[in-house]
Parts: sequence; C-alpha cells; structure tokens
Amino acid sequence: MSTSSIRIIPSATIASTTEASSAFTQFILRQIGCAKLRAELVVNQIEAAETALSGGMISAEQAILILAECRIEVSS
Repeated sequence: MSTSSIRIIPSATIASTTEASSAFTQFILRQIGCAKLRAELVVNQIEAAETALSGGMISAEQAILILAECRIEVSS
C-alpha cells in the first residue's frame, strides 16, 4: 500500500522565491546591458582606428596598438 503526501508550501515562501528570481533576472539584464555598452565601445574604437589609419592620421603600427587595447590580435 502506498501513501502519497502533499506538501503545502506557504505563500510567503513562493513570493520570496519569485522576488529573488525577479531580482536575479533584473541583475542579469543589467549585466547584459553593460556588456552591450562595452561591445559598442570596442566597435567605436575599431572604427576610429580604421578611419584614422585610412585618413593618414595614424600609422599602421599605431592602429595595431589601438586594436591591441581592444584585445584584437592582428596577424601579419
């Protein structure tokens, strides 16, 4: 003979779990927003180096240094 039991979870526990989940979701969304801004900054730095190099404002070596600051490796 098997017996089954139903576990009753207090509504305060459910609300607490939902609030924690919501707070974590908001935290992750903020982290994603920051990552997007950092990526946009890198893209802008790359485009600035490209424009400066093509306009003769910087040398190829300087462009490589700028890209290195963006953690972009240029192979020859």
